[in-house]
Amino acid sequence: MRVVRSTRRSALAVAVFCSVLCAWAGAAGAATTPRVALQRAQRQVHALAPQASAALAGATVPGLWIDAREADAPPYGRNVFTGSGQAVGDLAGFSAPTARTAAALIVAADRGLAEGVIVQARGGSAALLAKARKAVSAGERQARGGALSSAVDSYAEAWQLAYGALTHLVAGEVTRVPSGALAAAAEQALSTTGFAIAGPRIEQPTQPLTAAGKPELFYAGSEACPFCGVQRWGMIVALSQFGTFSNLQLMQSIVSNHPQVRTFTFFGSSYRSPYISFVPVEVWSNVPKPPGLAPLQTLTHGESALLHEFDPPVETPFIDIANRFIIDSSTVNPHLIAHKSWTQLAGGLTDPSNVSTQAIAGEAEVMTAELCEATGGNPQSVCSSAIVQQYEAALPSLTGRGGSCPAPPSPGGSGAPPASDAAANPHQRAASPGPVATAARCQG
Repeated sequence: MRVVRSTRRSALAVAVFCSVLCAWAGAAGAATTPRVALQRAQRQVHALAPQASAALAGATVPGLWIDAREADAPPYGRNVFTGSGQAVGDLAGFSAPTARTAAALIVAADRGLAEGVIVQARGGSAALLAKARKAVSAGERQARGGALSSAVDSYAEAWQLAYGALTHLVAGEVTRVPSGALAAAAEQALSTTGFAIAGPRIEQPTQPLTAAGKPELFYAGSEACPFCGVQRWGMIVALSQFGTFSNLQLMQSIVSNHPQVRTFTFFGSSYRSPYISFVPVEVWSNVPKPPGLAPLQTLTHGESALLHEFDPPVETPFIDIANRFIIDSSTVNPHLIAHKSWTQLAGGLTDPSNVSTQAIAGEAEVMTAELCEATGGNPQSVCSSAIVQQYEAALPSLTGRGGSCPAPPSPGGSGAPPASDAAANPHQRAASPGPVATAARCQG
């Protein structure tokens, strides 16, 4: 009897694994992407398993995807695997061929997501990538044995590890741009009218903005906003000349606002500098939450007052450098970096002839010039360079137009960001995303 039962279990495992292989082979042959595969699985089980169908509907909402091949960066993209795992678990009680085929599609799609990020992260942390590949192999063994829920968990782990390697790779490149390449690209940007670099509003403050005894750079933004997205690239390049970032994470602007750009989030990051205090607040996430976006971080009353004083329409990005320079739109247009991956953008920063690099370098040197004014020319190794001095002289004459994102509507009907009495901003991630809503429309 034991032999018979063992044989039956083995046959079932082989049947399920063959279904996975056949589904994946069919998907590859038809150029089916992971999101399309999950959507196909949802249609197949809609009548058979409503709970599994609902879980897949949540996993395939556009707000969780960069495109049909890639889920959002962590932590948001993890919800794709959460929904996949729930669906596979729900389908485990069904023996119908349709259920087996759908489960195979789900597992194959999740494996494809993990392997896609591993490929992107090539050249990143060898240790993390080795762990990611090991997790993929574990998922294959689990799928072969019929443990599909465990396989989904393993692919989710591989995806997370690969994103760790990708983040480390990209952050390393953007925070260590060679000064020669940066200067050459910035010079081309300044002399090219097509870039239309936007300059700051120059103030004569009665009271400088400071924190910890140093000039403060205050930033209020939204993860969803493509104009914030392009601005962060230049901000990170510029600020890396004055100090050191830790725990930068990859992010992308929301798919419903165009153009969508690969970027970073300052949420959860830290920055240390002997010259500048950097206070970033990502007020809104890139998760739709009707009627707008899910809030992410809360402004203090002082920060909210700055925003309303210098930027009454409440648009992002908003940047205040020591109350001397006010930026309420992106320095360059996000179209200049759109449709490129993180590795393409970061890897191109050593090539001054690259248009995206010129755009990032131009906005970086605008901010570097502003910071040098605020710090009294420190550090001299940065502020005494010819290109920085050239940008300092050009600040009043930069009349280009970037763009900004209006504050998304709040449930109470106001677009104003929330304020808190807390001395520091709470760092809380938004809850899992709900249905897709129309996010704030950006203007350029």
